[in-house]
Amino acid sequence: MFGPQGTDFMALSKQRHTVRKYSQKPVEQEKVKKILEAGRWAPTAVNAQPQRILVLNTPEELQKVKDFCTFGWKKKYVDLAEESDTVDHKHIVIYYGAPLVLMVCYDKKACWKHPESGTESGQTDAVIVATHIMLEAVSLGLGTAWISYFDEQKARKSLHLPDDWQPVCMLYIGYPADDYQPNQKLSIRRKPLTETCFFDKVG
Repeated sequence: MFGPQGTDFMALSKQRHTVRKYSQKPVEQEKVKKILEAGRWAPTAVNAQPQRILVLNTPEELQKVKDFCTFGWKKKYVDLAEESDTVDHKHIVIYYGAPLVLMVCYDKKACWKHPESGTESGQTDAVIVATHIMLEAVSLGLGTAWISYFDEQKARKSLHLPDDWQPVCMLYIGYPADDYQPNQKLSIRRKPLTETCFFDKVG
């Protein structure tokens, strides 16, 4: 059935923003199931559903995330979130204490391939799935962060990812910390449609 179902999509879209500081309250299992179900219903090319999502929510697995998201110190990331700065100021850790992390991948053997160019649909499929998951999480009162800054090889090794699984992104999910304040400049800044959308011709 098509048509309004009681949720204002535009309001939900504007409500979503990147959360970089999380409460340690666990995400309820019922909510985890709902956000994964939202991803299950996302569109994929020829409905191949090549997404493969690894759910990480134990202290041991979250420590692995922290390990493969640690890099040399970079001011611009510290400016985004002080929580990424280590005590010795020698490293940044692109992990904000989320109690739930989803490693979103696609299976190279399962995704559709363009018959002429051979281009795989997997990355696009995984991105669509991740977007559906984020919006469902927001509708449930959860915060999210899309993370693509991680060491893929370290992640593959520590998470024992199959060779055919291609990591695309991670989603940090959880309740925002009580003292969390969104970065207003980044959260609400959007270019006007005249800069991003073109009718009939470019320019």
